[in-house]
Amino acid sequence: MSFLRTPRSRTRLVGGNAFRIFFSTFFSSLLLTTSVPSLASAQSAVPTPVEARKKTYIVQLADKPLIAYEGNIQGLAATKPTRSHKLDFSSSAIKNYRGFLAERRQQALDTVPGARKVHDYQVAFNGFAAQMTAKQAEALRSRKDVLGVWEDQLMKPQTNSTYHYLGLDKAPGPWLLGATGEDVVIGIIDSGIHPEHPSLEDTRTPKRGHFGRQIIYDAVPDGFNGSGCEFGNTEFNPADLPFECNNKLIKAQAFSDGFLSVNTLADYEFLSARDADGHGTHTATTAAGNYGVEGIVNGEATGTLSGVAPRARVAVYKVCWDAPNPDDSGCFSSDSMAAIDQAVADGVDVINFSVGGASTLFNGPDDIAFLFAADAGVFVATSAGNSGPGDETIGTPSGVPWITAVGATEDNQSFGTGLEVTAPSGLAGIFEGLQGSGPVQLSDAGAISADVVSAEPLEACSPLTNASAMEGKIALVIRGACAFSDKYNQVAAAGARAIVVYNDGTAPDRIDPITMSAPDTTIPGIMIRHPDGAALASAAGTSGSLSPEIQVSRDNRIAGFSSRGANAGAPDIIKPDIAAPGVDIIAGISPVGSGDIFGRLSGTSMASPHIAGVFALLKQVHPEWTPAMARSALMTTARQNMKKSFGNEAADPFDIGAGMVQPANAFFPGLVYDAGLLDYFAFLCGAEKQPTLLPASDCEALQGYGFSTDSSDLNLPSIGIAELVGSQTITRRVTSVEKGTRWYWAEVDAPAGIDVEVSPRILRLKDGETATYQVTFTASADAALDEWAFGSLSWSQGFRKVRSPIAVKPVAISVASSVAANGTSGNLEVPLAFGYDGAYAASMNGLAEGLPFPGAVEDGADDLIFFEVPAGTSFSRIALFDADVGAGDGSDDLDLQLLGPDVAGWPLVGSSGTPTSAEQVDMVNPTPGVYAVFVVDYASAPGPTPYTLFNFNLQGDSSNTHVDGPAAATIGTTGVLRLDWSGLNTGTRALGIIQHQRGSEVIGTTEVLVNTR
Repeated sequence: MSFLRTPRSRTRLVGGNAFRIFFSTFFSSLLLTTSVPSLASAQSAVPTPVEARKKTYIVQLADKPLIAYEGNIQGLAATKPTRSHKLDFSSSAIKNYRGFLAERRQQALDTVPGARKVHDYQVAFNGFAAQMTAKQAEALRSRKDVLGVWEDQLMKPQTNSTYHYLGLDKAPGPWLLGATGEDVVIGIIDSGIHPEHPSLEDTRTPKRGHFGRQIIYDAVPDGFNGSGCEFGNTEFNPADLPFECNNKLIKAQAFSDGFLSVNTLADYEFLSARDADGHGTHTATTAAGNYGVEGIVNGEATGTLSGVAPRARVAVYKVCWDAPNPDDSGCFSSDSMAAIDQAVADGVDVINFSVGGASTLFNGPDDIAFLFAADAGVFVATSAGNSGPGDETIGTPSGVPWITAVGATEDNQSFGTGLEVTAPSGLAGIFEGLQGSGPVQLSDAGAISADVVSAEPLEACSPLTNASAMEGKIALVIRGACAFSDKYNQVAAAGARAIVVYNDGTAPDRIDPITMSAPDTTIPGIMIRHPDGAALASAAGTSGSLSPEIQVSRDNRIAGFSSRGANAGAPDIIKPDIAAPGVDIIAGISPVGSGDIFGRLSGTSMASPHIAGVFALLKQVHPEWTPAMARSALMTTARQNMKKSFGNEAADPFDIGAGMVQPANAFFPGLVYDAGLLDYFAFLCGAEKQPTLLPASDCEALQGYGFSTDSSDLNLPSIGIAELVGSQTITRRVTSVEKGTRWYWAEVDAPAGIDVEVSPRILRLKDGETATYQVTFTASADAALDEWAFGSLSWSQGFRKVRSPIAVKPVAISVASSVAANGTSGNLEVPLAFGYDGAYAASMNGLAEGLPFPGAVEDGADDLIFFEVPAGTSFSRIALFDADVGAGDGSDDLDLQLLGPDVAGWPLVGSSGTPTSAEQVDMVNPTPGVYAVFVVDYASAPGPTPYTLFNFNLQGDSSNTHVDGPAAATIGTTGVLRLDWSGLNTGTRALGIIQHQRGSEVIGTTEVLVNTR
């Protein structure tokens, strides 16, 4: 099976260098009749595209990497290890195939004169990273032996009693059963390590605890092939002391070539595996730090510390670096790829990758490498991201279905500072709050107890008229009308010691009181709900107390920063998968800067190593489990009694995935959902929001073998349907991992408005036996359309439940988003599927013929074209088509950058950069006027590249079209919409948009593009 022909996706911004302006004869005549700036004024006013320069690109070659090669080349034996085994680098098969791959990589690189190689990849990914120009990258992309080329991307890095909180040390906890991660190797791909940390010593005596015996680690575990301990580069940084790795910290290696190719290091950074940031040390010691370490944070003892898998070994791969400018700090994909490749080659059992980006495409090189790592049996935990609490904030690699994405929760050591109202009695109580951030904290002022006085005016946007009554009091102010800082400063000027702002009712009242501050203010404050504030405002003789000593537990809440679903990259795949503590986690850090070696950090980066540690415990006890089986065990045994970040609303699967991890339960899950490489390939074949990574022939072969390409059918321990049109049936399979014969029966907590049927409803399985079942979801007439509904399906034994979260979104209609046709006249049919009962109608905006701008762009040059968007335009598009560029086969790569209108100072409207010349920038209800578009020669064949650019302006005119469809919709039924058109000119293209309507509501659109060229 050939694998992964991957497209490139870029966004190019406007920058500065000289440009050439091109005008066709047609456009020259247009200049005489429209208000277009002169060439001189345009040249001085319009920014220009970025000059092409060498960048780092990651190149994937067609031959399989070592971990996946199955021996299909004559004379070269297979190197893919059998299940539960690792690569044997002493074997002749691997030696021979490594040499073959190295020769093929060099052949490809030799075709790019002047390219400088940055990294070689061969284990989980076959290819290299090299510095080259965009044209050279494009030339490589056109080679038959190259599957993908990516521009290097900069990504960002994303415990004291948590081991007790997770029940690791309690009966029947894993530690008491002997599961401590013994001889399991956790690879930490992060910012390095502070190697002298006591949590990483290989011989020590803890002060207390049931692990109070002396800690001694034997030799490096069998199967780990790694070596090297990169510390002591005193020439770069004198503080980088030499260190020899031990039997706990068994390897440390730095990967910096990608970062250093474009950045310099901060003056405190180390050019070695030593950690200057603290992030890597924190994740490593959270996952696998020794038990019995006594920590100190801010001069106070923390008590006994431990990692989740205290007997696991640690291998460190430093890929994240600090730059002088913090915005330039981070982790380049080229370095991360090299680390992933090396970690798999070394034979790590688990990888923690607390790093991520905002992309929702699953075609990145790290995504692909992790796919092969999972196939090789490596468990991978990654942070879900810190972009919450907004919806659809999951990025990559956390969004891919073959690794475990971890959301962050608050535990029983997390507290909020509250407001206590002592009178009148009806208002007395403690309100929950969140610790704020900013220059002024509540704790800065200590306890504040005083009368609560309403500001006059209540919004406090101007000097208070009751300043004489405010001295030394707590000011009560309503939200809105001006900035928070204005309110703070007005009441501070009146003499108030603190401020309580209450919601004005315009924002959702799900926010509990939160400790807050504002820039350039001098008093602390807190925000409360609207009804609480209104009651305080109406009460007489009220007094309040703001004090950091009023502590309210934040236990069992999803952290506000934790990224949420839905998964924009694959809406049918629920993310995150699981949740773990991630707020104020105490673990090891680097002493750089503060001198401390323990610290509190928050983030999904802190949650992920908890799961990596639990994976190590599972790996010790169940070495035969695949990564999918281990993830399933965590998810189906999690608990769900969690709340959203604010208020009393229960957390849903887009907040916490399957729920809060319960390690003790995960060792005895009863049933597991397994998935392998071919399952994931089938998913990639059908993932609508993803590029086509496999050739059609491979996808057809998978379907022929019985694999479903519907994302909802991927065999995950969660069930998601992003478009439920009437009814849909999904399939799952479970495998028993319980000894003996067991019976399970289905229990369903159905999503609101959804009928759920399971078949069969009872399973009888022996140990190792697999069963398939189906679940049919049907939207009822009262289902809320276009809204997610949540529920669960559990296979129950009474005391044990194998639970899967469910997320389903009923939709009104399922219809193609775009259709294409040819001819000056003709017709086409658009299939419809309805998810509601009621009236249906369709209307047409267009067809509008595009205004053509023919031209030719020189190598490396940029053509600038002006065009006008007339008044009354509801939709405008500027577009290139592969068939109208160069040879017409998509081999040339021209890009677009759109600016305008002229009346607004030529702002950047949008840009488009795909691997070919199929480019477009759209504007909805655009401002009328003159716009400018750059046609950028990103990479093309030598010599001038001819093109025709089109501008479409839709103004509702549909005189040349007719649409005819059903007048009514019935839930669960299908229909056909017929479109007829005529009167188009030859040699052009025309664009229209069909609006599908339920009454006056637009429930869907279909783009129609007709070619008459």
